[in-house]
Amino acid sequence: MSFSYTSGMSRFSRKFRQCALVSALGAGLAAAPALAAPSGTLVYALPPATNITYLNPVTPTNYYDVVNAWAYESMYKPLFWVDHRIQVDYARSIASSITTKDGIHYFITLNPKWHWSDGKPVTTADVIFDYQLIKSISLKNSSNYGGWGIGGIPNDVVSVKALGPYRMEITLNQAYSPNWFILNGAAQLIPLPKQAWDKYPGHPAKTLAYLQKRGDSLAFFRASPIDGPFRMTQSQHNVQFVMTANAEYDGHMPQYHKLVFRYFTSSDSEFNALRTGQLQIGYVPFHLYAEYHKLSGYRLAPSTSWGITYIYPSFLNPSAKALKDLVVRQALQMAVDQSAMVKVIYHGQAVAQYGPVPSQPSTYLSPSLKSGKVPYPYDPAKAKAMLEQAGWHPVHGVMTKGSERLAFSMKYASGSASTQQVAELFASAAAREGIKITLAPQPFDTIIGELASPKTWDLLYYGNGWVYYPDVYPTGYGLFGTGGGSDSSGYSNPTADRLIAATHAFTSAKKSLQSLYAYQDFLAKDLPVISLPEAAGSYTGAVGALTVYASGVGGILNHLNPVGLLSPQYWTLSK
Repeated sequence: MSFSYTSGMSRFSRKFRQCALVSALGAGLAAAPALAAPSGTLVYALPPATNITYLNPVTPTNYYDVVNAWAYESMYKPLFWVDHRIQVDYARSIASSITTKDGIHYFITLNPKWHWSDGKPVTTADVIFDYQLIKSISLKNSSNYGGWGIGGIPNDVVSVKALGPYRMEITLNQAYSPNWFILNGAAQLIPLPKQAWDKYPGHPAKTLAYLQKRGDSLAFFRASPIDGPFRMTQSQHNVQFVMTANAEYDGHMPQYHKLVFRYFTSSDSEFNALRTGQLQIGYVPFHLYAEYHKLSGYRLAPSTSWGITYIYPSFLNPSAKALKDLVVRQALQMAVDQSAMVKVIYHGQAVAQYGPVPSQPSTYLSPSLKSGKVPYPYDPAKAKAMLEQAGWHPVHGVMTKGSERLAFSMKYASGSASTQQVAELFASAAAREGIKITLAPQPFDTIIGELASPKTWDLLYYGNGWVYYPDVYPTGYGLFGTGGGSDSSGYSNPTADRLIAATHAFTSAKKSLQSLYAYQDFLAKDLPVISLPEAAGSYTGAVGALTVYASGVGGILNHLNPVGLLSPQYWTLSK
């Protein structure tokens, strides 16, 4: 049995996608003229009150966010680039292939075309240098790297060794699914310039400490060799972060000279910048959606994140023990009118979700969920009948069984009109089933802090849910496995644990997918969370907003990526 992931198919698929999109949209990468000396400035809005604050790819947890990743991955290319299909695109990766025969030994070949800006080649030594920095971090200080433990990095790796300047081997402690290890583990690796960064050779922990102290040093990164399309040139706190095109880049050269990430104090101030034409790429909050059509010279670029949105039921709060009853969770799910939420609250810019695997793109969605035959569709009347059949009966309008009442408090994040509307629509439908939900809005930061204390809340909704990155292969171990690091509700089911383990097992590609299907179909029925629609996200990272771009910008629609990765080198500016 052998798994081989190589660049040929990816190049074909990518070429086909580009041709189709250019034909359909009349704009984009293939139509852009080559410019020997690029000029022009593209201004890109970041989410409210957000700054780019850290540039070292071995990023501590408290800096491990998408906007920092946009900056450092524009300077340092990942070993494997995950595309919009949630598959590796080798045409844009440092690696040209990865193969395994047994799920234990993985052989990686690098494309020799890539070079650092100082002229030196990107080699396996640079990949291994990155891995050694991560490996130097132990469980007790795992917060020194936000991706620690995901995809088996570094705790399931026995060895990483060079077989030459462009070929290397990673050995795991047991056989694992190639999909899981490549997409969630190996895809985290980012070659780093060993020749410039290895301050203390042979002492990676000491070197990492040195590098992380300089993670926000502009002088350090201005002087650093890079292999990506852009270099950091300026940073002004609460104003902007500026990058310029890397003239030594070996990939598709940017067609403009300067990329500016502009900071804003609020979504309203950002929208005012759109009104006055100060931005090439920005966002429209859902509460201002009606104003979008009044904007001059902007187009909508809807995109759905590779994630799931949900309400947490607590499995650990003794005063809400009825939530452990599956029929109660079924009734709650049947109180979610996803169709109305998509149409009314999100103006059609959302997709229905009914399980732990995102529905768009549908690359890994099970056939049963893809068919639309969801386990618990919206039906308050049927849900009420199910509760009564299970022994619940209305007392003063609230379903009651013995001393238990289906009356719960739901804490949700305040400040977002769409989040409040979802909560209110859900509570209203639940009331028709005899389930009383008392809404308790709280600041977002407070709600996030509550996740660690599931004994203190009944239902919790912070406006979104989980984006699968860097765990892009959506097996859900950290979310729904017993004791998972992000299992915030205390959900535990031995069947779910067994099915999750099966998704990591080394087997044929067909059986591996069947295991993922079985896992998601079971959780769609067992309901560790109450599924909500996944709203179209902003490509700028703004929650509860839609991306817009100026009519003079090309290549945006071609390169929307649901895991949130940017491709600014493929964007174009018309003269």
